[in-house]
Amino acid sequence: MNEKILSYVKKYLVTFVAMGLITWAVLWIREFSFADPAQEKYLNLADSFTIPSVLALMGGVMVWLTNMGTFDMITYAFSRARYSLIPVGEYKHERFYEYKVRKHEKRIKNYSFLFISGGIYFIPAIVFNILYYTA
Repeated sequence: MNEKILSYVKKYLVTFVAMGLITWAVLWIREFSFADPAQEKYLNLADSFTIPSVLALMGGVMVWLTNMGTFDMITYAFSRARYSLIPVGEYKHERFYEYKVRKHEKRIKNYSFLFISGGIYFIPAIVFNILYYTA
C-alpha cells in the first residue's frame, strides 16, 4: 500500500477512535443505559456525538490559525520572556522576522482530516437532535 494512503488511514483511524472514546465516555457519564424515556436517550446521544465532533472541528480551526501565523507574535514574546526570566541553555538572538521564517518552515501540513472526520461525526449529532425535538 502506498505510504501516503497509509498515513491518511492512520490519521483518520486515530481520530475516529479518539472521538469514539469521547462518545463512550459522555454516554457513560450520563448513564445512558439507565435513561428511561426515548427523548432523554436522544438527548444523550446528540450530546455524545456533538462534543467530539466540535472538538475535532475546533482543533482543525486552531491548526489552521496557527499555520496562518496568527499566534506567531505571542509565541515569540513568550519565548523571549522565558529566556530573559529563566536563563537556561543557549539564548538565540533571533529577530521576529527570523523567528517567523523558521516557524513557517515547520508548519503542519495535511490537517484536513480533522475537518472531514469532525463533519462526518457531526451528522449523527444532527440526526439525534432532530429526533430529540420531534419525539
